[in-house]
Amino acid sequence: MRHSPVSGRGVLFAVLIVAASFLATAAQSRVENFGLKDQGDKYVEVNFPSDRPVVLIFGDRKGSKQIEGWSAPIFRKFDGKIYMFGIASLGGVPSYARGLVRRLIKRQTQFPVLLDWGGKVAANFGYEKDKALVVLIGKNGTVLMKETGAASDIELGKIFSEIEKLL
Repeated sequence: MRHSPVSGRGVLFAVLIVAASFLATAAQSRVENFGLKDQGDKYVEVNFPSDRPVVLIFGDRKGSKQIEGWSAPIFRKFDGKIYMFGIASLGGVPSYARGLVRRLIKRQTQFPVLLDWGGKVAANFGYEKDKALVVLIGKNGTVLMKETGAASDIELGKIFSEIEKLL
């Protein structure tokens, strides 16, 4: 009985296909469920899978100045079609100042803001200090897109396009 030899090219091709498949899967990371309290002390959970796409917008004290440029246009265009959460990265705030910070955020914002006191959630998403971070997450919990810094028409167009694909 004669066996057909396996060519080196065939094996190499198979290895490349498997590696490419692995890399494509690894590029899209999945989000762990998490929960945080907002400025009104209400506990909010963000869980996947979800029935809608999710947009997370992170900011610290300086980064919060860039949030409105993202949140207002996204909210206007997709209100009721997505879940959107603002998250304050507050890892540097000492425990004795938390009440004051909570009250300041409550006075300055009309929407719920989740308070990430330890900065752990923000760090899990790769938050960079002093900049806004916008994260688009698919219904299955896969991170589809991240944008950092101030919004521009180009970046807003990209995120609008990605959200529309999910609806």
